[in-house]
Amino acid sequence: MKKPLLITILFLFCFTFSYAQISFEKGYYILNDGSRIECFIRNIDWKNNPTDFKYKTQLSDNDFKTETIANVQEFGIDNETTFKKFKIKIDRTSDEPNKLLADRNPVFKEEVIFLKILIKGDATLYSYTDQNLNRYFYETKTIPVEQLVYTKYYQIDSNGSPTILAENNEYKQQLFQNVKAENTTEKEIIKLNYNKSDLTKYFIKYNNIKPNLAKEERKVNKGIFLVKITPSASIASLSTENDYFLRDNVQLDNKINFKFGVEAEYILPYNKNKWSIFINPAYQTYQDDKTYNVPSGFIISPETPNNAKVKYTSIQIPIGIRHYMFLNQSSKIFINVAYAFDAGSKTNITYTDVTNKTTREYESGSGSNFAFGLGYNFKNKFSFEARLNTKKELMRDYLTYSAKYSSIDFVLGYTIF
Repeated sequence: MKKPLLITILFLFCFTFSYAQISFEKGYYILNDGSRIECFIRNIDWKNNPTDFKYKTQLSDNDFKTETIANVQEFGIDNETTFKKFKIKIDRTSDEPNKLLADRNPVFKEEVIFLKILIKGDATLYSYTDQNLNRYFYETKTIPVEQLVYTKYYQIDSNGSPTILAENNEYKQQLFQNVKAENTTEKEIIKLNYNKSDLTKYFIKYNNIKPNLAKEERKVNKGIFLVKITPSASIASLSTENDYFLRDNVQLDNKINFKFGVEAEYILPYNKNKWSIFINPAYQTYQDDKTYNVPSGFIISPETPNNAKVKYTSIQIPIGIRHYMFLNQSSKIFINVAYAFDAGSKTNITYTDVTNKTTREYESGSGSNFAFGLGYNFKNKFSFEARLNTKKELMRDYLTYSAKYSSIDFVLGYTIF
């Protein structure tokens, strides 16, 4: 089976499996008329605030349905997540340096959006995330929901150029005036950063939430950093081709090689920890020695023996993304895709005309390739992966001569911390 077809089949299978294993959890939604419907909601641990959600009336249902923000005023997953609809003014001014404005004032626009409830009490804290945009909102018994204002902007210098980076920290004044307990000091508010962690702790303290409840409210999905040792075995193949000297064209034998590597993986703190990024440097070497016959063009001696000797060494560094699909609390399968390049690579290929004792030698550094993997993970401690590496050019310094290297790796992983 050709590798492109194998890759396509592999990822179609994984996509289908991933879609099938998504969990539906006990939840509810409230329609605009106030009707509350108990159901099972597809929990994707939303990174961005949603505009719709999928649900099942019964967990055993084969098909799911979709509800949207147009029909629903609130929905949630029991003891985990609640989203509430508001028609509200929101500032979407970018915080990215190359997109900042020369105006400290927020640019409000009225929208209908779902806000996520972070802390609920006498003062309620909400959040809204859309890609790189993070905004926080609050509500008290006397103050309707409004945005906590924070903007970055450029001040105009003496030459009339917007070069001085500044911040509008109006949210601190809002909290000082409207969400301030008797024992809250001005210094505490001044030190508050505009982020989920700081604001959550502040609202927990203001609402005087009990320690055990505060622990639950503070429970935020955190990223997981893992370091693994990754020994592996590879089935590698190499073929060479020369546009001008056909005698340099040879398909070398498949070889079983061994690699030793270390992987650093960061499991991202959203979507139920189903996504991660990783880097997996590994030392690898490939050597082969093959004698083959080349047509000579002479009747008396129609073929001449030639010998090809190859030595390739490098530190291969794949950098990629990984998606996990949970089987149960302990087991999960995963797929990943990575871009791999070599560091400190060296390839030497020598051809010898056995009859005439003449040699030709090629030497170069290697290029890069893509890698596609499918694997199994147990308790984030042990893993096994089959990884398909696309063809890599080992003779990048030549125009007419090429050496293509490809491999299938079988990677064991053991988490050391």
